[in-house]
Amino acid sequence: VSAKVVGNSTSLYKNFITIDKGVVDGVVPGMAAISNLGAVGKVKSVSDHYAVLISLLNVDEQTSCVIKKTNQLGSVRWDGVDMRYSTLLFIPRHATPVIGDSVITSGYNAVFPDGILVGIIREVNLKEEAPFWDIRLELSQDFGRLSFVEIIKSRLKSEQDSLKQITIGDPK
Repeated sequence: VSAKVVGNSTSLYKNFITIDKGVVDGVVPGMAAISNLGAVGKVKSVSDHYAVLISLLNVDEQTSCVIKKTNQLGSVRWDGVDMRYSTLLFIPRHATPVIGDSVITSGYNAVFPDGILVGIIREVNLKEEAPFWDIRLELSQDFGRLSFVEIIKSRLKSEQDSLKQITIGDPK
């Protein structure tokens, strides 16, 4: 579903995006939002004609990703500082992240399909006793210029969620 961005915050710690599509257009919570440049966020809530997305610029949001060249799994989470950059977390010290490497969605969750560009590694640092690298990622999407998004429905999300529910139980 193609949608126009009608509201977008970028300067808060918890940013959200409002789009002009909703339930009548087939949009439901949990769907992925991407642009022609890469990952944007996921649908949080919907009304008949609008939806609110949790932006990747939200300190509470983590996205499962991999470094494209090495397939090393990590998570992207915004640090609340600069809307053009985010952090790639949980890349172990034995891995070798390289400046310029692409970071893409892993497909390990039911929201984003695998292979959607999230950003490019711009800084890598490893403290002496740290178990993980400090990695700064330039986001592929400039959220200050976001005008349109595509909402993607995973055909297998409900099956994956129900199997997880049966296996793990209710997380109350």
